Amino acid sequence: MSTQVERDENQPKVDYVIKIAAGNDEYAADYLRMISRITRLIDDVYDNDHQITRKEYLEVLEYLLVRLPSNPFFNEYRDTLLSQHISSYNAWMAANKAESGDNTDKVYAHVWRDTCNELVPIVTLLTQGFDQMTLVSEKMRPLFKKTLGG
Repeated sequence: MSTQVERDENQPKVDYVIKIAAGNDEYAADYLRMISRITRLIDDVYDNDHQITRKEYLEVLEYLLVRLPSNPFFNEYRDTLLSQHISSYNAWMAANKAESGDNTDKVYAHVWRDTCNELVPIVTLLTQGFDQMTLVSEKMRPLFKKTLGG
């Protein structure tokens, strides 16, 4: 859960990370923007902490059914990206369940919930290679690091 102020502060970080991860590949940037938006809105639905409009539901539906499957970057690397989608979904569901567990479960939930962020280094690897992936990872992780319970 996040406040509107936190979201407003976070968006420039998201935009920056997408830019450095995608490099000159605009289709990769579009892919990451869609994934970012989809995960934000779906998380809002799951947590029921921000009202989602009909327009936003339709936006996610359009991304999932039309734009994402027709994105050239996604199609070129579909097997690699889809495996990460599955892993991220699985970790996110485990995190949601673990949040109601004991303190150790909550620590795991804290980490698992951000597994979706690992798409960023993968996109960087695919667009710019291993060395750039390492650099982007080092820049990205501190930007999105949260305190326990936050």
